Amino acid sequence: MKPSRYSQHQYYLLKSILNKLNEGVVVSDQKGKFLFFNAMAEEILGIGPKNVDQSEWTTIYGCYHPDKITPFPSDKLPLAQAIQGKEIINELIFIKNPQRPEGRFVEVSSYPLTDRHHTVIGASAILHDVTTIKQAEIEKQQSEAKIKAQFKGFPIPTYVWQYANNDFVLIDYNQAADQFTNKNARQFIGHKISELFADLPEVITDFHRCFHEKTTLNREMMSYWMRTTKQKKEMIFNYVYVPPDLIVLHTDDITEQKRNLITLKKLSNAVKQTADSVIITDKEGTIEYVNPAFEKTTGYSRSEALGKTPRLLKSQKHPANFYINLWNTILSGQSYRGTIINKKKNGEIYWSEQTITPMKDESGNITNFVSVLKDITERKQKEEQEFQLQLASEVQQRLNRKAKISVPGFDIQGINFPAVETSGDYFDFFWLADSSLAIVIGDVSGHGIGSALIMAETRAYLRSFAKIESDPAMLLNRLNNELVNDLDDGHYVTLLVARLFPQDKKMDYASAGHLPSFHFNGEGELINTMESTGIPLGIIKNYQYQKSDLIQLEANDIIASLTDGISEAHNAQYQQFGFDRTCNIIRLHKKDSAKQIIKRLYQEVRSFSNATTQEDDITSIICKVQASNESDQAMLPTQFKGKKQRQR
Repeated sequence: MKPSRYSQHQYYLLKSILNKLNEGVVVSDQKGKFLFFNAMAEEILGIGPKNVDQSEWTTIYGCYHPDKITPFPSDKLPLAQAIQGKEIINELIFIKNPQRPEGRFVEVSSYPLTDRHHTVIGASAILHDVTTIKQAEIEKQQSEAKIKAQFKGFPIPTYVWQYANNDFVLIDYNQAADQFTNKNARQFIGHKISELFADLPEVITDFHRCFHEKTTLNREMMSYWMRTTKQKKEMIFNYVYVPPDLIVLHTDDITEQKRNLITLKKLSNAVKQTADSVIITDKEGTIEYVNPAFEKTTGYSRSEALGKTPRLLKSQKHPANFYINLWNTILSGQSYRGTIINKKKNGEIYWSEQTITPMKDESGNITNFVSVLKDITERKQKEEQEFQLQLASEVQQRLNRKAKISVPGFDIQGINFPAVETSGDYFDFFWLADSSLAIVIGDVSGHGIGSALIMAETRAYLRSFAKIESDPAMLLNRLNNELVNDLDDGHYVTLLVARLFPQDKKMDYASAGHLPSFHFNGEGELINTMESTGIPLGIIKNYQYQKSDLIQLEANDIIASLTDGISEAHNAQYQQFGFDRTCNIIRLHKKDSAKQIIKRLYQEVRSFSNATTQEDDITSIICKVQASNESDQAMLPTQFKGKKQRQR
């Protein structure tokens, strides 16, 4: 039956009314076919009614959960639920499709449509665009989160107190407060100021005044006892009223600042009298003050320095990042301490230990820098010299360790006791070209690194010549001519070169101004004093040295060679140890090993000197002839076997 004209009129009237609504209206039959879309529904969804299956609603219209990511299942959409007889109120759906790429939040309420028998014949949905409201809520949440993040990240320790029952309760604190209290602030959440500050009534007064007067206050707390860290601090409390019922407390630790101010006061009292250079600059580094010591050390006058920057002392000895790190340190409010290489006005480089301390005003802002520079150039040079001495000492000790010999039928030992790290004394053992053994002892005038270098040179020359020459006198001739060219007038070398023929137990020697050596028999009697055969090395070019006659050695004989560090050692009364005491000690210990005799001799010399500082190097060589043994010949080095020694 056709609808009457009255029914048609009502239909169009209703449609006109629905199209003028500010809310979207959608109507479908029980199979999900859209029967009506008002203009606002199409405006909200961006798409009008489509003749599609209900299962495609989500895809066609772009329906998502409020997270804007998860698709809203078509069968769970409010209209689909209403077709099933369920009433859905204010379901929030996010719509995003090609016509609405920016997306919209829509609240949907759906109702089943029934006939007079209460059979569902369709459903209607009311769509309300709540994008603006939801966006405002999101922005509010983001703003609150941002404010909370800013509060938590605020670099000053901050605590939030809430007014309750005429008291204030701690309800929150930021990360800076957590760090400042060594992560102990949490234990005070929920506590009242009347409990925590019972011993500080002025703080309680500040809280109430700030709250009731709705104002901002600050108070400096001298020697404030921190319950959380068990430390005394110099603090500033800043109270801020936040409506309607909060007090925000900012705490500023000025302990270090106070210490710096005390330090600066002390510096100001001593700055004009100190021997160290003092520079005061503004926060940009412009020099405002230098003390007299600065002028004396650097060569720059006060007028030349004022208005300049410390760059006038720059030596170009440090990389650029060195100064960047320095400035980063002091601009952060920390003091800098380090060693800096600077340059004086005359171009001379010098080392300084430098301390740069930031000066701050009452607000904690840096206003100036105070630099104190201590000239440590002399100390650095001494350290460098000691380092070089140590290196030379290690080289010399290695050479001495190599000066060891083992000869069947003989007990031969040499030991050096240097007065300082390096020694001008020298001893050595090595085989000569004619298969005899060289026993060498020497002494360079003076001691220390210069004498050690000369002795190292002497050793090198001597060992080199010994490869082609065996005669002691000829060795000294060659060595002297080289040293004359190398030594200045203030240096010379005394040297004994003894040549030992182990098979025949014979010895000869040549001595360039060295102390006499002593030849004892097995009974301890001194049977021969081996005097010098020429002048010290390095004085006269082409000087001709002489060698001694052959000396026959017998079983248990002792040859003792030494330097003047033994004979000239003296006690507090300046009595010298002398040769007689030396010989008596050797006689007394004649049955001991060569090494034991040397150590006993050294101990007696040090005891005689009353343990005063050793003034000279002490070196000794002891050569003991052992009793004959049939196996000696077999044990001799290979260069002796089948050879006849040349005894010149």
